[in-house]
Amino acid sequence: MNRLDMKEKIATRVPFLINECGDELKNAEKKRRKFVADFPISKIRSMDIDDYVIGKGADNRSFCYRLERDMDSLGSIRGGNAFKFGVYFGQTSTDSSRIYRSSDIWGSNPHEAFPLVINAIASLLESAVTGDRTAVVKNRLSVMFKGKILFLYFPEQFVPIYSEVHLNFFIAQLDIKGSFKSPTDMQRALMEYRETWPELVKQPIPLFMRFLYDIFGHPEDEKPQTGVTTNTPLLDDAIKGAQFIPQLPAMSAIPDTPKTKNGKAKKTDFEKHQKQSKRTGDRGELIVIALEEIRLIQAGKPELASSIEHISQKNDSAGYDILSFNEDGTPRQIEVKATQGSNLDRGFYISVNELEQSRVLNNYYIYFVFSTMTTKPRIHPVKHPVLNGTGFDLQPITFYVRVKAKPE
Repeated sequence: MNRLDMKEKIATRVPFLINECGDELKNAEKKRRKFVADFPISKIRSMDIDDYVIGKGADNRSFCYRLERDMDSLGSIRGGNAFKFGVYFGQTSTDSSRIYRSSDIWGSNPHEAFPLVINAIASLLESAVTGDRTAVVKNRLSVMFKGKILFLYFPEQFVPIYSEVHLNFFIAQLDIKGSFKSPTDMQRALMEYRETWPELVKQPIPLFMRFLYDIFGHPEDEKPQTGVTTNTPLLDDAIKGAQFIPQLPAMSAIPDTPKTKNGKAKKTDFEKHQKQSKRTGDRGELIVIALEEIRLIQAGKPELASSIEHISQKNDSAGYDILSFNEDGTPRQIEVKATQGSNLDRGFYISVNELEQSRVLNNYYIYFVFSTMTTKPRIHPVKHPVLNGTGFDLQPITFYVRVKAKPE
């Protein structure tokens, strides 16, 4: 998401969320502190099985019960079965006996498995204390269980979102660069993103979680808030697959207007379309910046690569999106036109300001980005484009109307 858009979202939605769930999150923080005090890292290995397992009755206040049921406000890990804890007390779908049970990956029986699970939890926490990220990632605890443990003990390091699908979704929607080898890496990346916003740092960390779900929705939603599909690739994957192409892709026949089952033309959801276009444009700009950095570094100009500016993140009225450079150090002003399509069948929009800049700036470029929301974007740069009569047909579609004062 563009930082100008994010700034607006923070200004409008964070105060609403503070008012809506501030007290709930304060109570949840008290429970988190009490949990950590009751189960300090130094005493994890001395825990007995009944202090640990979920399923020993309504009054059960065990490690797993409190972690899963008592602190839902700090990110839910409900769903699935209790085998995610390694060991539990209860029944299965095929056996109604209430007994100690364990996941096969930890051993042949619960009493053999329990010491291994407890040692894994203690080792996880000790690795986090020392900053051993490799050991944290390799730890064998189930993904969501491990994620919540890490947040409860180290809330300043790990965001309280534990599903790998959800983490991947938010990383993609925020266009966070990086190679993420595990959910733990993505948790930390989201926390590092939060650190770039003083307005978010001032608030409880779980409010950041609520904020992300508030503005983007859930990946399971039929219509996520962003108006884009939930399988948007990570930014790094899009950049790795991106290529410059020497010419504009061939045009194809414009498809017929989409029809309903009754044969009537479908109504355009303009709000959704606007969100899709904005999201596509934001992603296209980041892809272009990355390729410009690569171009200049390969040309032996790393100092120019590091000087590229994302103008539209600061000023959306400059008439171009990116300030890059030619190899001789002269500026290259780039306007990005991104589409989810594979060609320019439906044309593109250009503002009066962008059109004016294209006429007066000698190194003005339009970078067309195709298949933007895939892992194989294609980019075609056009230098100093003449947008009327030379391959393009410029058509005025809006007018400014000033109302005349009525005579007295």
